[in-house]
Amino acid sequence: MNIPKFVLAALLLSSTQVAFSMTSAEKTHEKQLVENIKITQNYAKQNGKDAPEIIDYKYGMKMDISKLIHQTKDLEICGPFKKVISYEDSQGALHSVRYTKLGDCGRSQG
Repeated sequence: MNIPKFVLAALLLSSTQVAFSMTSAEKTHEKQLVENIKITQNYAKQNGKDAPEIIDYKYGMKMDISKLIHQTKDLEICGPFKKVISYEDSQGALHSVRYTKLGDCGRSQG
């Protein structure tokens, strides 16, 4: 009878850790997003261009990246997380695209 209680306790503790890491990852993403917006807006202002709105990547979307302005950093987590890339296309227009990337926690640990 003690084994099911132990398994239940272990599951509850691990789910709390996963929820906490997601919250932490979301907070980190928000900080990086604000940084990306500031950098992209400054670049746009310095170059006399309109700052782009962030759009979500859709499968098959063509991205004409001529010059990278800024890209948020990878998060060191297991599972998916959001990234934003801001760039200038070959026509000189600015774009910011949010996409999902899968964390590589298993590959970085040996």
